Amino acid sequence: MQPELCVTTSAPTAPEQALDTLRTYADHPSALLAMNRHTSRFQVPDIGGMIAYRFAGRAHVVMVAGITAAPDKRAALLDRFLQWACRERRKVVAVQLLRGDAELFVSRGFSVNQIGASYSVTLEQFKLSGTPFIKLRNKISRARRSGVRVLELGADLLATAPVWDAIATIDREWIGEKGAKELAFLIGEVGAPADFDRSYKRIFVAMLNDTPVAYVLYTASFGQHSGWMHDLSRRKPDAPSGVMELINVTAVERFIAEGARMLNFGFTPLTSLNPAHELPAFSRMTAWAFQQLAQHGSFIYPAQAQLQYKLKWAPDLVQPEYVAFERGGTLGGLWQFLRLTRAI
Repeated sequence: MQPELCVTTSAPTAPEQALDTLRTYADHPSALLAMNRHTSRFQVPDIGGMIAYRFAGRAHVVMVAGITAAPDKRAALLDRFLQWACRERRKVVAVQLLRGDAELFVSRGFSVNQIGASYSVTLEQFKLSGTPFIKLRNKISRARRSGVRVLELGADLLATAPVWDAIATIDREWIGEKGAKELAFLIGEVGAPADFDRSYKRIFVAMLNDTPVAYVLYTASFGQHSGWMHDLSRRKPDAPSGVMELINVTAVERFIAEGARMLNFGFTPLTSLNPAHELPAFSRMTAWAFQQLAQHGSFIYPAQAQLQYKLKWAPDLVQPEYVAFERGGTLGGLWQFLRLTRAI
């Protein structure tokens, strides 16, 4: 293969074309991560599809959310990506792989480990009735009694400059309270107001006394589990209890009315780890490291808190997700991955 056949584009380039590619080929709930500002997209002209990636340090490139291509073209696109990375003198780390892509990486000699799981709810089966949801219903009721209303930006709530400023204020206060511990690269982005498009991004805002106090960004999911993903969530420190649950149930009701299939809660690292999920080419060292982080690593990422929120909604689809390391699960590759995602 000649080097000039490989074409890379930065995330802001040709968003319409990239979205068309995702809608046509993507089969991963988090595939829209390819549209993040600082994420690049690997493409070749003779294979429809793309691979989302970022450089990490001097020696690694990290790809996310699998291979976006037709099933019979995924292997070819991966091989071209690996050849390109080799010419760049970078080892490949791939994160958030579903089982099919993980097996493909095993066949290419990678060390592959389960790193967590994603959680989804089938909306046509969703109901908040019954004993298991008593606490959830009570939290939603408290938020409503406090006077909170939930409006969708661009539908019920005009996307004015003051509203966008208020959302930015929520971001600043949330980051200040949480200490900026969020998994960069593995979460979606609200983006610039000028680029806001409800066809693949939805923002539901909690209003108290006509002031935004919290919001949730929902991003489009594609493929066999298509629908919407509960992506980025933020709240002011003094927002009423139950406000996030009220936002989500309001969004769910709208998505059901629109005929959406799934609500995906996305990937949570270091959860639902199970030796039965491991593939033959797993690294025992990496598996041990992930188990230790799952048990003792809440200072790195609050995985259990994230999981408890998702389990409130009784997800009926839990999918193991994997990380793959080229030429073995090295400490250097794991370190660069953790740095890239701001986990350390």
